Amino acid sequence: MVAPLQTSRLLQELPSANRRLLATSARLTDADVLRPSLLPRWTLGHVLSHVARNADALVNLCDWALTGVRKPMYVSVEARESDIEAGAARPIAVQLQDIQAAEARLLERFEDLPAEAWAAEVTWPSGTTRTADQIVVARLNELEVHHVDLGLGYTFDDVPAESREVLLTYVTTRWPDDFNAVLRSSDSTWSSPERPAGARIVTGDTAALLGWALGRTDGSTLTLEGTLPEPPPWG
Repeated sequence: MVAPLQTSRLLQELPSANRRLLATSARLTDADVLRPSLLPRWTLGHVLSHVARNADALVNLCDWALTGVRKPMYVSVEARESDIEAGAARPIAVQLQDIQAAEARLLERFEDLPAEAWAAEVTWPSGTTRTADQIVVARLNELEVHHVDLGLGYTFDDVPAESREVLLTYVTTRWPDDFNAVLRSSDSTWSSPERPAGARIVTGDTAALLGWALGRTDGSTLTLEGTLPEPPPWG
């Protein structure tokens, strides 16, 4: 594996992010799995089931990048939802084993990718085409954001500072051109890509910016002149 430098750094962070999620989830009982998460209509078990199935879906994109043969993340939206639902009520030990095994499969596939594969283009369910190196960022995003979604005390403040900046860049560079706002961190030098003159400047620490940009918080601690806009969806 010869990955770009940024991707190599993120690959080293993935196991840590996964361990943090597993450590939090290990406190749950089988009954807790059925409790509501912070996501509408999803229990804690739904979140954990999704984390595992997302890893397998990203393996599909790695296979696509490696072989050049189209292999979508999911067969269909219905199949994705069915797989999550099927695993949502399993005992917590089974859930954790599933996440560990799925993560191991994904990390192994990352190791299989030669240098040229990281630049190969693959397509997300939204229809957006990205280079394969973005699969690593996408996985980090899933681990950190859904760790927060469990509602078990882990917040965006607990996400490592460097990862927060990586994820902010991942999200904001995918915003449509007509979303006329620029994010600027108050606790680091990070800022989102510049927009045309007159763009609204939204300021806050990176944890608050990330929570708002991902639609997880209302942005009440952020500052700007005027009304805070609704962030675009982050598919």
